[in-house]
Amino acid sequence: MSPLNTIEPLVIGLIAALASTAYAQHPGENDPHAPLEKVHGCWEGEDGQLEGGVFFLPIDQEVQAIIEAVELANRGMVDNRVDIVIVGDGYTAGEMGQFHTDADGIIASLFQYEPFTSYEPYFRLTKVEVISPESGVDNDPNQGISRHTALDMAYWCAGIERLLCVSVSKAYTHAAAAPDIDQVIAIANSSKYGGAGYPSNNLGTAAGQNNSAAQIAIHELGHSLGDLADEYTYGGPFTYTGPELSPVNVSIFDRDEQLANSRKWWRWMDVSMSGFDGPISSYEGGNYSVNGVYRPSSNSMMRNLGRQFNLVGAERLLHQIYREVSPIDDGTPDQAIVEPTDTLWVMPMQPLNHDLQVLWYLDDQLIVGAIQQTTLDLSTLGLGPGEHTIRVEVVDPTPWVRNELLRDVFMRESRAFVVQGCSLIADFTGDGSLNFFDVSAFLSDFNDELPSGDFNNDGTWNFFDVSAFLEALSTGECL
Repeated sequence: MSPLNTIEPLVIGLIAALASTAYAQHPGENDPHAPLEKVHGCWEGEDGQLEGGVFFLPIDQEVQAIIEAVELANRGMVDNRVDIVIVGDGYTAGEMGQFHTDADGIIASLFQYEPFTSYEPYFRLTKVEVISPESGVDNDPNQGISRHTALDMAYWCAGIERLLCVSVSKAYTHAAAAPDIDQVIAIANSSKYGGAGYPSNNLGTAAGQNNSAAQIAIHELGHSLGDLADEYTYGGPFTYTGPELSPVNVSIFDRDEQLANSRKWWRWMDVSMSGFDGPISSYEGGNYSVNGVYRPSSNSMMRNLGRQFNLVGAERLLHQIYREVSPIDDGTPDQAIVEPTDTLWVMPMQPLNHDLQVLWYLDDQLIVGAIQQTTLDLSTLGLGPGEHTIRVEVVDPTPWVRNELLRDVFMRESRAFVVQGCSLIADFTGDGSLNFFDVSAFLSDFNDELPSGDFNNDGTWNFFDVSAFLEALSTGECL
């Protein structure tokens, strides 16, 4: 974890000023004119199935300034991971051990679910200790209980008992102590069931000691990282009659309509793969409505806790992961000018279940012998004179993606290098090739005793110059 003093002084000042601003427990909650943001609230009902819905809460006006300050501080820093930062609320100085236990439980559970399991190396998780003056959070266990805490977490948000809200700006202010921020998980020092997802702010909440805390956090990551919709059927109109929905995992179009018109998850119809809920088809019910909306699988993490994601959700999560992570983690810099004797190298990202594909090209022709090599010794290529281009291409061939446009745009990366080819010693005409005209030009210079005719540079024009020229001509020797 990088200390906060690694951030530029002006940024520190901004974050500190925002953190010390005095405002109501939940900023703007009493202002009827405050702009609102969509927040997902999901919890298990009495029958064990997820229920909840979308709630609109006042936007925390200070969040964007903090996010921009963090981005400014990290500009230019090398970072090729999805950075998840876990902050806690209601943990006193003496309860930091409990915070780490709670956070570690969520981290361990996260990587039990695909695609997180196989793509664990793509993530960096940072725990940031946040000390609260009092233990616990507001409205726990009962409504009306108030506690002085660092992040102002509270149950009964918007009048919903299990909707566990947080001051998003305060959560981000403390999360700024991490090396970078892509997602924030705020956990409460509580065992009471609750959670919330803030998709527009890439933040989710969970109760640290609840038995379902890890699944809640993972489900909320489905919202905040993947922009996935809930696939359960509680909380909305019984029959949905509106327009097509934007999330990739819900649709108003059934199986036949999707296949006929190449809509939504048509590429995945009838597919089953180990580690994911399936088979994929169109199952009526989702996005809080029983009728009028279809989901890709009978069940999934976006429908019930403890389930796997379906392939449609997994593809979307991979899309979002690759918005933060490039396939090439390190290597010879792009557009580098290199010599014919140099060795180029590339370090692809490394999922746990497969290798990324590595291909090298010489002047746009595939170098068959270098497939899957991470280094390329240019001296083995027998490069001729003149300038050449070497290109390396790294792509993730995972079968968990079927949208090839997505793969090409986000999961494929190329680097190109310019090889400064040598000059042929016997190329007297300067046309890059050796032929009769070079012989004619050399003999002319030799007979005229021009400097270039003294091929061995010994100050005389004789047989040895002709012999040296002919050897250079036959071998293609170059500088």
